[in-house]
Amino acid sequence: MYLARTKVKNQTHYYIRDTYHEGSYLKSRDVFHLGTDPSKHIIYLGGHGYYYDEAIEETLAQFGLYPDQDELDHIFWDFLNPEIKRVIKGFQRSFDNAKKDLPEPHPQAHVFDKRRIHYLRFAQVDQRNLSKMPLKLFKVLHGKSRDEIEQYFLVQERILQPNELRTYVYTIFDLQRFFLDAIAAQRPHDLNQIKMDEFFVDAVCKLDEDKNFWAGMEMSHRLRDYLVKYVIMYFDNEFLRPSLFQDYLHEFINRHRNYIPPKKVRVNMEEAARLFETRWENLKKMDLKCFNRLYRKMALKHHPDKGGSPEAFVKLTKYYHGLLHKKK
Repeated sequence: MYLARTKVKNQTHYYIRDTYHEGSYLKSRDVFHLGTDPSKHIIYLGGHGYYYDEAIEETLAQFGLYPDQDELDHIFWDFLNPEIKRVIKGFQRSFDNAKKDLPEPHPQAHVFDKRRIHYLRFAQVDQRNLSKMPLKLFKVLHGKSRDEIEQYFLVQERILQPNELRTYVYTIFDLQRFFLDAIAAQRPHDLNQIKMDEFFVDAVCKLDEDKNFWAGMEMSHRLRDYLVKYVIMYFDNEFLRPSLFQDYLHEFINRHRNYIPPKKVRVNMEEAARLFETRWENLKKMDLKCFNRLYRKMALKHHPDKGGSPEAFVKLTKYYHGLLHKKK
């Protein structure tokens, strides 16, 4: 069982839902309507004592469901008294595998779900290593219906900050695959936004029509609410832009680059050490944090606007990216 949230006339209504097996699918059903305030179903006895409205257990029993206190705590967690939550938190059990007896609808998780979990866990736009991620990372999806999975993400996506919502949508719909630009993974805000909008709308429509993805749920004649939220995230927010220094550096290099850099930058040890004003051995031993700090310091020194040489500045940046690639 799980807690589901549904908008009804601009109000959030809460339901206890149950995932059950029917044929080859996992489906969901409403088993108890908690109204707009689930906390009204929690009765406090004083101190740390409390119990849940008996009507809940009586109704669930009609569906053959007999949850214990821990499972109800899991469902009502967001609405429990903070002090009680602090006391029982150490005794909470995980319910990710509570339905082990239910067969999984598919042998593998859907790639869209994997992208969402990957970003929420690592906050990375570049997901080229997604297929190499350990299976236990996606274990939370096992034994859940499509509706339960979507309700799970409704909760998990709360950690996202407003300035990363558009990047999140850009990543989970893998919009970078439509662009050949090398900056697609690092600087999506520099891509053609009109084309990106078109690719996004097309990707949303295709997912909405994917019967395998929505297996176990009724087909809809309009865009599903679970996808509408991503449309709002995308069009109501902007990409998080890099710092002014990063923007200026990127623009300056593009304006002064009059050569085609080789695929593999061969670092001239002596010249690199001279530009970074340190010994080559020190450059090799530096960790990424120290190396990045040193580069920023020397970039400011060699910057033409600070009286430096454009040629030295471009070379410094070339060596920086070459060494950065080796360190990573």
